Amino acid sequence: MSFIQDNIFSGQMPKKLFVGCVDNEAFHGAFSKYPYEFKHFNLNFIGVYVNGQPVPHNPLELDFSKDQYIHAYQTLFLGTDRMGQDRGIFISRKEYKDSNNIIWI
Repeated sequence: MSFIQDNIFSGQMPKKLFVGCVDNEAFHGAFSKYPYEFKHFNLNFIGVYVNGQPVPHNPLELDFSKDQYIHAYQTLFLGTDRMGQDRGIFISRKEYKDSNNIIWI
């Protein structure tokens, strides 16, 4: 499946973009599903472009089956302004892959 959306924002651009995918049933309120379990759904590419230029970094190419997602994991530190600081986010790489797959752009 592929998703491309042009002109998502009109006017002022947001400084950060939070991307997380949840199970459809969880999104629609099924009591048996947890709506804050963000899954990767085998996402293999994500990028945001402004005027044809990638922002804030080049698109991420991912392969969760081969554990190639560290750049996406690092976006958690960038998005929460903790990159390079001596404080964590308390989400391990395994937890990120399994149920906390959030990407900050």
